[in-house]
Amino acid sequence: MNPNRMSRRGFHAAAGAGLALAALGPLANAQSAFPSKPIRIVVPFAAGGPTDLMARAIAKNMAPSLGQPVIVDNKPGGGGVIGMSEIARGPADGYTMVFPSILAVTNPALMPNYPFDTLREFAPLTVVGFIPHAVVVKPDFPARNLQELVAMAKAQPGGLSYGSSGNGTSAHLGAALFVQRAGIRAVHVPYRGAGPAVQDLLGGQIQFMFLDMSSALAQIKAGRLRALAVAPKSRFTGLPDVPTVAEQGYPGFDVHGWYGLLLKAGTPAPVVQRLYAEVKRSLDTQEVREIFQAQGIEPGGMPPADFTALIRDDLALWKRTVEQLNITLQ
Repeated sequence: MNPNRMSRRGFHAAAGAGLALAALGPLANAQSAFPSKPIRIVVPFAAGGPTDLMARAIAKNMAPSLGQPVIVDNKPGGGGVIGMSEIARGPADGYTMVFPSILAVTNPALMPNYPFDTLREFAPLTVVGFIPHAVVVKPDFPARNLQELVAMAKAQPGGLSYGSSGNGTSAHLGAALFVQRAGIRAVHVPYRGAGPAVQDLLGGQIQFMFLDMSSALAQIKAGRLRALAVAPKSRFTGLPDVPTVAEQGYPGFDVHGWYGLLLKAGTPAPVVQRLYAEVKRSLDTQEVREIFQAQGIEPGGMPPADFTALIRDDLALWKRTVEQLNITLQ
């Protein structure tokens, strides 16, 4: 057989490979040219809140490097479901991201008919910002630390009340978890937002609450509130003298609020990496860090794999907490 002649089988194999490469060509070119049009960040909350502020800060810094506008699109409603639906129904091309809060992991625990499987339907990109919670009381409250607060609660079981910005919020879940860990009885009083809860805290109608730092920091620094502890595992840089819950006798206690970017599952890896690099670069700029710091926000930036692990851990934590404490949205 002439070695220079290709067998029929070999010819067809080579032709098939060529067709496959040709078919992949447009996809490969599209990925290498990414982005070729504006990118949209869907914020599933109303304009003016911490999520909106963070999204606009990073979008402004991402656009010049990407060479395309980065548009912030507010789609509030349904506890974040409306905004997340935008990505779930769209193409996995990286041109639309959603920017939910920790509701993306607490809502599945609280809502039996939650419409998404967060890890199956979305591709975690990174945490943009962590918003710690502080355990706060009014300035003249007798307890000076968590041990004294717990002692007061044990001396009058059910006599203390704690507020939150609503049933099922991270503030509610974090405080309920602390009450369980401390072995005390306290009455939960939900409010329509943090503002009314703080007013009743100052008025003595409730005795303590877990308050997100974006609402608490300025008031703590002004002396209108006093922080007994911060809830994450590490101290908050904005209040370095305030110890953690874990440091005050509750090892392993780690409650954190976060806001992160999700893509649709199946987004090509090169696109994910390009977007991650740009978000991380934006978060590392002095301008963004100063904006975040003023709002009590710790910049994020963890790689996609680490954010995926965080979501998996938080899904398990809050599902277990909701089941053990029989917490509902009612």
